[in-house]
Amino acid sequence: MLLFLTACVSASPCVGQETDEETGLHVLSEERIAFPDGDANSEEVYENLLQILSSPYDLNRVSKEELQLLQIMTDAQIESFLSYRKQNGDLVDIHELQAIPGFDITIINKLLPFLKVSDPARRVDSSLFRRMLSDGNSYVVSRYERTLEKRKGFQGISGKTHYEGSADKMYLRFRTAIPGELSAGFTGEKDAGEKILFNPRNNQLVFDFTSAHIQLQNKSWIKNIILGDYQMQFAQGLMLGGAFGLGKGGETIATTRRTNIGFLPYTSINESAYQRGVAASLGISHEITLSFFYSHARRDASTTEGEADSLIVSSFQSSGYHRTQTEVASRKKVPEQNTGIILQIQRNRIEAGLLFNHTKFGVPLRRKPSLYNQYAFTGPMNSNAGVFINYTINNISIFSEAVQTINAGRALVFGALTSLHKNFELSILYRDYARDYHTFYANAFAENTSPQNEKGMYWGWKYGWKRKVSVGGYVDIFSFPWLAFRRYTPSNGYEWLLRISYRPTKKVSLSGQFREESKQRNLGDGSAIYKSGRGIKRNCAITCDYGIGEKLRLKSRIQYNTYQHDLNSTEGLAIAQDVIVSVRWFKVTARHALFDANDYDNRHYIYENDAWLSYSLPAYSGIGVRNYALFEIKVHKNLTIWLRYARTRLMNETEIGSGSDEIEGNIRNDVKFQARYRF
Repeated sequence: MLLFLTACVSASPCVGQETDEETGLHVLSEERIAFPDGDANSEEVYENLLQILSSPYDLNRVSKEELQLLQIMTDAQIESFLSYRKQNGDLVDIHELQAIPGFDITIINKLLPFLKVSDPARRVDSSLFRRMLSDGNSYVVSRYERTLEKRKGFQGISGKTHYEGSADKMYLRFRTAIPGELSAGFTGEKDAGEKILFNPRNNQLVFDFTSAHIQLQNKSWIKNIILGDYQMQFAQGLMLGGAFGLGKGGETIATTRRTNIGFLPYTSINESAYQRGVAASLGISHEITLSFFYSHARRDASTTEGEADSLIVSSFQSSGYHRTQTEVASRKKVPEQNTGIILQIQRNRIEAGLLFNHTKFGVPLRRKPSLYNQYAFTGPMNSNAGVFINYTINNISIFSEAVQTINAGRALVFGALTSLHKNFELSILYRDYARDYHTFYANAFAENTSPQNEKGMYWGWKYGWKRKVSVGGYVDIFSFPWLAFRRYTPSNGYEWLLRISYRPTKKVSLSGQFREESKQRNLGDGSAIYKSGRGIKRNCAITCDYGIGEKLRLKSRIQYNTYQHDLNSTEGLAIAQDVIVSVRWFKVTARHALFDANDYDNRHYIYENDAWLSYSLPAYSGIGVRNYALFEIKVHKNLTIWLRYARTRLMNETEIGSGSDEIEGNIRNDVKFQARYRF
């Protein structure tokens, strides 16, 4: 540990210059999800932000909501920028931001990868098609993955647990975009064990999952229209929430509030989170926007027979796997229709709106009765109506949303962000979610995975000085008025976090995080009476990132967890060392990690570098060694390829995984190949 800290302090700064894309990836991986939580939806957040990185916003056309979505600037900085642009007209160069009050070189460097200034003459005179090709915002990505060891599902005779397809995982994506004007794309994916399907209509083989969209923006009174697959995020995500909120595992201030970004193309491979149909936002006047959407999609679900031979949904399946007979039988089993309308008014510093969403299932939902799900949604349809109000006064931003499930419960969230000093930011949020509040596409701030059966108060803060040191943290106190999974009693809990970052130079940084969470959980002592005990999880992590010379970068990380439940106490430790070497057209990232986490409650999540648009956050569990190497080769200015090899070796184990994914032996090897061509 002493050598680790000594190396951090004594490392010399690297004077080499990163590309905008490398800088952007560093901001995403190291600053947004540097301390990821396995319960957070980090993968979709990462991919959505990476799409912005691939097609940067035009600084002269970017909206307030899009700037908030980046979660780099404070509200005061955003208002200062918008006021400057309104008074002085279009910016000539992004470095002109230095002339705006509240901006410094640190913020500008973080913004560089996500923003650009387009040539006005090119934007007006060039054809749309020509700009699509010349701006470099069109690309195609092809990916292949495979686990070298044979898993149990690929062995034996055909049956309900036998994988029906090959062990290959394949992925293909095409996208072209002009930020603020046009986006069109296609994504196809086949998981390991799935079949390549046959379409009898045109005698073609197709992926197990396909997604496509076309989007037009800012065309006269049409602000935004999407045909195909899309996602949406309105207000604070109580009713309509996309995958942009990192929750409490992310930044302590900006992530408290959701961004009212509206409709966006769906580009993820999560097979249960998209809408499929049409969505549009129309400018009724300068201050009023009317948005509406219609979606018809088929969802994976397990069904049982009800009365008169009718089908009833017992549960939805969100894994997206269709490998075995059982999984294939649940594929696209239930039709789902979603309709909604949103009326928004923007006037000066006030933003308000009304929301309505109606969901109808082709098969009614009846969950298997249990102690904790007595207030879960049942039936064929659900409707929600809500209102939101956001208001900015001086350096205080207030946000709120309230939603009522028709004939059921309601949900409320209210919060504020403020800067008490130029170096000190504060956030506060109160939420109250009824036990019978029902929603299917929410992404609100919550301790639970969905905004239901929860009350809480959150305080977050961040202080920085001399552009080198920042300290932040939060305290969250919450309660659960009704029972929940693995918690068969009303309960309460708390969570607090302290994060310290020190960046003496551009290429040297040291950070530490300490977190404690307390929640009740069933004891599971085998008695006939349900008992619960308080579980306390503590974790700390120290990370040091430092450059040596112009081509070498090292990163060291130590994580330690403990979990106490009743009279039992367990602990886990992980140590990881990364080495990154960049030489012109070639880059290699390698890791050697040791971990000891015998209990699954002490598993470690450590972000791993991966191919572009690919995300890796494995759980380090058990006692073992984890190694990987990622090679990035720029074959041509338009062509880049990635090669990745990962190896996990567990000690004192005779198999890895469980069920159909089980591998005989204690070693797992994974390989990946990806190619990207930019037009």
